[in-house]
Amino acid sequence: MNTTNPTPTAPRSRLDGDGLLGMFLSALHLLERNVDKINALNVFPVPDGDTGTNMYLTLRSVVEESRPLQGASSAAVSRKMADVALMEAKGNSGVILSQFFRGLAIGLEGTADFGCTELAQSLGEGRKLAYTAIGNPVEGTILTVMTSVAEAADAMDSSAVQLNEMLDAICSGAREAVALTPTMLPVLMQAGVVDAGGQGLSVILEGARRYVDCSSPIDEEMDLPSPVGIDDYAGSVSHEFLAATDEEQYGYCTQLLVQGDELDPASIRETVSALGVSAVVVGTESTVRVHVHVADPGPVLSAAVAIGIVSQVKVENMDSQHVEFSAAHRQDPVAQPLESAVVTVVRGKGFEAVVNSLGVSEVLQGGDTMNPSVKDLLEAVGRAPSEQVILLPNNRNIIPAARQAAELSDKIVTVVASETMPQGIGALLSFSPDRDAATNVAEMEEAAGSVKTGEVTRAVREVELHGIAVKEGSLIGLMERVLVSTGEDIEDVLGALLHQAGLAEGDLVTLYYGEEITAGEAAAAATTLGASFEGVEIEVVEGGQPHYPFIISIE
Repeated sequence: MNTTNPTPTAPRSRLDGDGLLGMFLSALHLLERNVDKINALNVFPVPDGDTGTNMYLTLRSVVEESRPLQGASSAAVSRKMADVALMEAKGNSGVILSQFFRGLAIGLEGTADFGCTELAQSLGEGRKLAYTAIGNPVEGTILTVMTSVAEAADAMDSSAVQLNEMLDAICSGAREAVALTPTMLPVLMQAGVVDAGGQGLSVILEGARRYVDCSSPIDEEMDLPSPVGIDDYAGSVSHEFLAATDEEQYGYCTQLLVQGDELDPASIRETVSALGVSAVVVGTESTVRVHVHVADPGPVLSAAVAIGIVSQVKVENMDSQHVEFSAAHRQDPVAQPLESAVVTVVRGKGFEAVVNSLGVSEVLQGGDTMNPSVKDLLEAVGRAPSEQVILLPNNRNIIPAARQAAELSDKIVTVVASETMPQGIGALLSFSPDRDAATNVAEMEEAAGSVKTGEVTRAVREVELHGIAVKEGSLIGLMERVLVSTGEDIEDVLGALLHQAGLAEGDLVTLYYGEEITAGEAAAAATTLGASFEGVEIEVVEGGQPHYPFIISIE
């Protein structure tokens, strides 16, 4: 079987299944080269915030799983693409992209090959499906671009133009629509960017256009420049917008797949829309893909289980992701050096999000069982945008390596010998990048010293310490690394630990919950403790750390 398309000597009026594969293989190559640029446009955090990544992963699955159909009809290839897109859709943008492919399959149904008439019909079908999939369609998004694309194709005389001419018009319409998205959606105007999903679709269509123009074999990567974009391209979200949205709450992005018999996507969409926002529900009578943002994912999961068989469940905390997103977008490679900068070591995505929000320049993942090397610390110090750097090791086992890195560095490096992550966070609360390192260090050391740290973990062996008999595998509570409690119930162990801490009215207790604890379990523990310690403020923050169900900060 010939696995590539012949190079034509004249523009083609029709493409077969191999040509359809070629279009989207070319689109995949171009999208891959533009992923970071598209991600940089995101206004809100992942899971909807990695738009370029989600669209790329969805399209990659579509292309890879459809390639075995080389030699098949355009109808068969488009149907396979639609099926894969529905099953493999990533994020909001990937789910909407799946509707583009479903529209393509409808428009090419029963065809051996296709031309301008079928392509125009396909784009119209995709537009209708995308608008139907979203509970509250909003203009200034990828939907606007899909409308512009469908209208550009529909306005042409399909019998009088070649495919490359129609794709030229489609891509021009997409670029113009992307450029207009900030005028339709105020949040884009405030952030100073165009819509990321719309830009992603524009890049995909541009890749398809280049294939039709160049007709490269589908197994060859085209030499495609990057980035494809609009004039006055905005590469990142403005710092002013980030500052204005730092206090907003986003909740949980909940995604899942429901499979069953006689499913009703419209009814499911109505149910899901009533439970949250940004609802996107697409699918067929046998398979439905759900995406929604909610304060509590529980009701969505319960509703889905009652409908059919649930799989591919993905729940992500967008509040902590917004902190990471905001910190990452504040980094300016051409910014003036800081008076002093902080390099810190933490373990867990939640802790990383917290320290990023407090102004650190470099974060290394490390801690118990995973200590960064002197080289790791030196490289992080080298990347910090200041000649005066403060190192926060946040673990007693990392302090020696941090001190050695300070001695070896060409920069002026001072180690604030924080032994725990709560101590490091306490120190960061006193840090200002506009002050010299000496002034910062004095205040940070004082702040770190005022924080007590408690930990709940599991005993790796049987032992008796300080008159407390511990069984292997049982929960243990440590206060400043001293064993103070043990048991099988986590709330009992936490309560005993805090009693030993000698809490007083007005104290602040922060429970950083680990990767094995859910947000609901952590909230329940905080409620129980709050009833036992009147006058003590108890907060719950996702830490995401392994091995320790809870790390506790006491101030």
